[in-house]
Amino acid sequence: MHNLAVLYAMAADGTADNQTAARWFQQAADLGVKDSQFNLGILSAKGAGMPQNLEESYKWFALVAKTGDKDAAAKRDEIAKALRPEQLERARATTELWKAKPLDQVANSVDIPPAWEDAPATTASIDMKKAVQNIQRILNKNGYDAGGTDGVMGDKTKKAIMAFQTDNGLSATGEVDDKLVKALLARK
Repeated sequence: MHNLAVLYAMAADGTADNQTAARWFQQAADLGVKDSQFNLGILSAKGAGMPQNLEESYKWFALVAKTGDKDAAAKRDEIAKALRPEQLERARATTELWKAKPLDQVANSVDIPPAWEDAPATTASIDMKKAVQNIQRILNKNGYDAGGTDGVMGDKTKKAIMAFQTDNGLSATGEVDDKLVKALLARK
């Protein structure tokens, strides 16, 4: 739920949908997902995808702050300054009464059909040539000369990856890893 909300909020399809993102963040936050709670604090403070509600924002930041998150604590305190005393009292009371909803065990379990149990395990394959072509396109588009988009991990592509990694605070390995892919997708 949280990851789906992030996709909607970050416009994975080209159009941000804060209302749908807020709905999915809400469902995950109700189950106790701290990152969703933090994001709801932001969305409800701004009124993005939902009506602006500083008491709700306070509650979400306060819940995350209870886990030791310093950023959430700072935001909670910032929101508290904007609330009238009676609003702050209500927000604190709501925070104290809040309880996470229980997980639906049926929805979170795997029921494997008997016919699959003897089947050999396989994993999805990735077309590495296309993946490297996409990396080359993004690098070239952002001013890192990866050469042509031939899908080959040659020296030029590796040097462009290393330069990109260095400029983005990543370890300059020249290798494709999750951190590189995430950073590239953010620049897409």
